[in-house]
Amino acid sequence: MNSSREKLPGNWSSASNNEKGPRFSLFDQEEALLQHADQMVDKLDQVADGVRELANAYRQSYRSQTRLLRMSDRMQLDLQQANQKLEAQAESLRTLNEALEQEVQAREQLADELHRLAMMDDLTGVYSRRQVLEVGERELARRRRQGLTPLTLLMMDLDHFKRINDRFGHAAGDTVLVAFAEVLHRNLRESDAVGRLGGEEFLAVLPEVDLRGGMTLAERIREEVAALRIPWEQQGDGSGSVDLDLTVSIGVAALRSTHESLDTAIMRADDALYQAKLSGRNRVMLAKAEERGNQSDPEV
Repeated sequence: MNSSREKLPGNWSSASNNEKGPRFSLFDQEEALLQHADQMVDKLDQVADGVRELANAYRQSYRSQTRLLRMSDRMQLDLQQANQKLEAQAESLRTLNEALEQEVQAREQLADELHRLAMMDDLTGVYSRRQVLEVGERELARRRRQGLTPLTLLMMDLDHFKRINDRFGHAAGDTVLVAFAEVLHRNLRESDAVGRLGGEEFLAVLPEVDLRGGMTLAERIREEVAALRIPWEQQGDGSGSVDLDLTVSIGVAALRSTHESLDTAIMRADDALYQAKLSGRNRVMLAKAEERGNQSDPEV
């Protein structure tokens, strides 16, 4: 019995020793499972941390994009305002340019008008005194360059013009001057120049025309003027309309040499005109070399 009892603990010990292996093996599996679970938890924590980092990065990116969008909106607004300002400035510049162009055109028109007034006699449409003398000087210079080409001058003066002004008024005198200028325009060439020296006195410069041609032209002008009948409605005295008649005296001179000045040639033509007046007016006279002498001036 004792031996049996003594064996029982041995057997129990043996059984216990035999059972100890599986029990401890199960614990190892549980411990491994727990370790694996801990690892999974750690990995989940890492994933969670990664998600949190990604979320933070997304928040930062969103905030940056939001700031950029706000900056872009402000920049677009600033750009729009700048474009509006530039457009307003461009419109103002266009308006100023248009005003400047109009001012330039007005100045050019004024300059043209002043030039025309300086060149032309406003009443008759012939050259002014200054312009016809300038043309004469240019033609004289050309004659000197090219040799002895003819150049003839006609000095013309309306007879008894003062009587017309005194009897019928200055408006009638203006009408007579215009009618005389029309005769000149009809008979002169485009290459000729005619100007009003003052009052009823006119000068014609005839390039490439010799004395004979100048005398022929002067006689044709004289005849046409003498044939004029200018209708005039008298004012105030009740006498109705009248026909104003008119005559002209003409002196003709040609430049004698390339050394003769224009002033000298004009003086010779004026001398011939003076002789036409002394001879009874309504005449064409050729210039002579001699002086007038001390004869008294005739009534024009």
